[in-house]
Amino acid sequence: MVAEQDARLAGYILWEDHDPFEDYVGPMYYKRDENGEVRCAFVTQAKHMNGQNGLHGGMLMTFADYAVFIFAEKALGEQRAVTISFSSDFTAGVGEGEFVETTGEIVHETPGMLFLRGTVFCGDTVLLNYSAVLKKVRPKAG
Repeated sequence: MVAEQDARLAGYILWEDHDPFEDYVGPMYYKRDENGEVRCAFVTQAKHMNGQNGLHGGMLMTFADYAVFIFAEKALGEQRAVTISFSSDFTAGVGEGEFVETTGEIVHETPGMLFLRGTVFCGDTVLLNYSAVLKKVRPKAG
C-alpha cells in the first residue's frame, strides 16, 4: 500500500483486524510516545477524496471515530465499547497525499461511559474538531 511506504509513518503501528470498515477505508495508524500519549495518522489517498478532490468529510469522521477507540484503549482494558454520540466541526480541507494526524483525550469517565474529544490536523492546519461518547458494553455471550 502507498501509505505503508511513506516515511512520515515511521514509528506508527497499523491497527487492523478490529473493524472491517476501518480496514476497508484505511489504512490508519497510531503510536504512543514515551509519556504514553497517543497520536493517530493516515496518508490521504485518491479513495479518500470527494467529488471536489478534497478529503471526504466521512473519512475525517471515520478517522476520528477510529482514534477515540485508540485513545480509550487503556481505560477500556478488555471491556468493549460502542460509539453512541459523535459531534464534529469541519474547519479546513486537504487533498491527496497529505499526512493527517489526530490527538485527543478522555475528558470524563463513568462506570458505563467514556467522554472524549480531539483534533484532526495536517501540519498546523486544523481540519476537524470532534467529541464522542463511548458506551461500555458487555462482551457477547457464547
